[in-house]
Amino acid sequence: MRSERISRLATRRQQYTNETYQQARNLLRPGRPPIPDADCDEQRKFEADLFYPILESNRDFTAYPFGIRRVSSQPDTIELVVEIEQRARRLLSWLLPCYEPGGEVHGVLGLRIRQRTVRGVELHLAGQRTSVWLTGPHRDAWKSAETESLEHVADLGWKALWRGPEHWSAEEIAFEREWNTGEWTRQFRAGAWSASGLLRRLGLFRTLTAADAVTGYKGLGINGYDGSGPVRWCLPIIHRSGIRYRKQHLIEAITDPEFGLPVSRADHLDAIYPPETMENWIRLDDEARTSLVELRFTTCNYKQLQLSTCGPKYQTIAEAVERRVSTATQRLGPG
Repeated sequence: MRSERISRLATRRQQYTNETYQQARNLLRPGRPPIPDADCDEQRKFEADLFYPILESNRDFTAYPFGIRRVSSQPDTIELVVEIEQRARRLLSWLLPCYEPGGEVHGVLGLRIRQRTVRGVELHLAGQRTSVWLTGPHRDAWKSAETESLEHVADLGWKALWRGPEHWSAEEIAFEREWNTGEWTRQFRAGAWSASGLLRRLGLFRTLTAADAVTGYKGLGINGYDGSGPVRWCLPIIHRSGIRYRKQHLIEAITDPEFGLPVSRADHLDAIYPPETMENWIRLDDEARTSLVELRFTTCNYKQLQLSTCGPKYQTIAEAVERRVSTATQRLGPG
């Protein structure tokens, strides 16, 4: 690649990943997209499985969107540089699978720690060629976070599954067969490319917005699709009073044909809340309608955040209720 083109690609990649210029430049490869997609279905689905708890576990007011400082992706792996030790502890506790007597498995099914190094921890799914690196805090912080999770699981009388053998446990297999074989799971898998793609572009929510917080959750399907439609990723982009939204910058970046995702404005969808509350919501979906991304530009002041028992995650009671109903629907299936 010519030097000018490499420089342009590296500078543009920085916007999507929040990497340094040199980091972005070093990861560019001739003949590959500047932000590569996951190279196989297993890696794509793995990253989609991670995206959900990354959103759900982000309950604190973090300096970086979702508590992730930057993202570096390659076709066969992805690195998430976690903001601080507190975020590392919470994130790891949400990801590591454990069994609650009675049939419930918490965390990502089949997740195991492949490596514990000076760099951080590498996670993968047992029996698969998958990979994600969690880095940022010192190696002692990751060791402490895992120990804390083990102690917490033991205190609850549960069983830690991530310390097991390099295959799925009987508990994970049973839970997978009971809960993850229905329509909701098929929809989630069909749109896994979207969650993986967003994860690989998390930097956008810092570099191209003036938001004080960015949070998210999985929402219910809405009218405008056949059946119950795809999984809806609801991403509130929260600004303090008086700060101008930069909606067009973010939309143009997400829909960019070279760096973004294959999505466009989804104006065919019905309202789910009163229209005036959705004035600054942008919905993006793909041509096959397998994924829906809902960007919610909102404003709140610090007094509202301090009074809220949920923190910045829920801006309305309706959203909080929807999230709880959506979680139940994932278990029971749409309808």
